[in-house]
Amino acid sequence: MGNGTVQGGSASGDGGLDDNVTVIDEVTGLANGRGFLEILHLEERRHARYGGTPILVMVDVNQLLASKPDAEQAERLVEIAAVLADCIRDTDTLARVDDHRFGILAIQAGCSAASIVGRLRLNLELRRIHQVDVTVGEPGSLVTAWQALDGPARPTLRLVR
Repeated sequence: MGNGTVQGGSASGDGGLDDNVTVIDEVTGLANGRGFLEILHLEERRHARYGGTPILVMVDVNQLLASKPDAEQAERLVEIAAVLADCIRDTDTLARVDDHRFGILAIQAGCSAASIVGRLRLNLELRRIHQVDVTVGEPGSLVTAWQALDGPARPTLRLVR
């Protein structure tokens, strides 16, 4: 094990991941989208058995990155990841789920989603990180909330000759 890879297949046992598929984002060192989805599946099963109040939050930094040159984008992503990591508890999960979005899973939050979102926005503003969109997943199934926040399926590209 090590180097951000999963050995022996999916942690969920459903065959969702192939051997040696990376679950770590190379730029930030956080979990990537695949790793975050695996964590969501695990938490959803734990939540079904024990209950609790998991909260799913997405932080979209697309507008912020669009105005930056490519060379500066990686540096900004690392900075944003550090700010977000400072805002969450050790028991929460932070991931870079795609090129311009971060996901946060707060388990057993014990507070409202509004307080988490407020804390995130305040800390981002204090660090002069503007043009960031923070959204919260609907209560219920974490995977369903993830799919709703992830947006509609991207159209497949077809080669026309």
